[in-house]
Amino acid sequence: MRRIFIQIAKIVISGALIIFLLNRIGIERVLHTLKQVQPFWFFAALILFMLSHVLGSLQWWHMLRAESVNLPFRKTLSMYFTGLFFNNFLIGGVGGDFYRMLDVRRLSRNGAASVSTVFMDRVMGLLVLSSMALFASPYLLLQKKLDPIFRTLYLGLLGAWIFILCFFFIRRFARLFFWLIKKMIPESLHLKAKDVYNNIYYFGRRRHLFIEVLLISLCVQSARIMMHFLLGKSLGCTVSPVYFFLFVPVIAILASLPVSLGGIGIREQSGVLLFGTAGMAAMDAFTMEFLAFIVAVASSLPGGILFISRKGGDRKTD
Repeated sequence: MRRIFIQIAKIVISGALIIFLLNRIGIERVLHTLKQVQPFWFFAALILFMLSHVLGSLQWWHMLRAESVNLPFRKTLSMYFTGLFFNNFLIGGVGGDFYRMLDVRRLSRNGAASVSTVFMDRVMGLLVLSSMALFASPYLLLQKKLDPIFRTLYLGLLGAWIFILCFFFIRRFARLFFWLIKKMIPESLHLKAKDVYNNIYYFGRRRHLFIEVLLISLCVQSARIMMHFLLGKSLGCTVSPVYFFLFVPVIAILASLPVSLGGIGIREQSGVLLFGTAGMAAMDAFTMEFLAFIVAVASSLPGGILFISRKGGDRKTD
């Protein structure tokens, strides 16, 4: 019952934000702007986003191999796209990650690796996105173009970035929190959490692997940010790419918070507020983020096809 209530609350929040923005901007103006979209830039954005998924699959594949889960790349690619499909079409918003964990565990019988690789895949994306925003922020902070509230936001982002680095790569720091966690969860679950953490910690100690995955992640996240830039160009926007590397990571992080349905409403609202400081019209910012959602959904459709066409009885991969 509680879960149903939470999902209803998310739908209400998403709907309220979208209605608020449409009332403010005007649905007729949004529809008119959508008609003006330049197809070349839109499809370029879609292709670039699809490429980022292929690179994301490659990143996850390297992580799996590091944990002795030797799946063929085509199988990893299939599971990755299917996970994307579930993330976009299941109300919970995390169904895709759960699917990937279950499938890896089913094929490898390695529960810790199934959780740690998917979790680390997410963590790497968060670290790279936040790093991009932090490295881009001085450009605007020095020009004093950001509202004070966003300066506070970036200070919070910096704090979260430092905390994540310390937690996953400094064991003594993490032990303080595991002591607290041990008091809150059952012993069996605490032991599993430690196994997952150890996998992530030792991943960070493998410098060659870490650098390899980091470089792939930089390409993945850069492609996803530039997807927004191309969608902006499809609307005729001329905002500097620097703003996209500063704002899109924040929009992605806010949209991932479990307070709305798949980030709908949060994504558009934060896009209007942030890109408004760069001189982008609210109508263009809203339409751009709406198009980004369409691209994300469209690019995940192959995952649905792959899932439907899957043959049962996959053999265990050693």
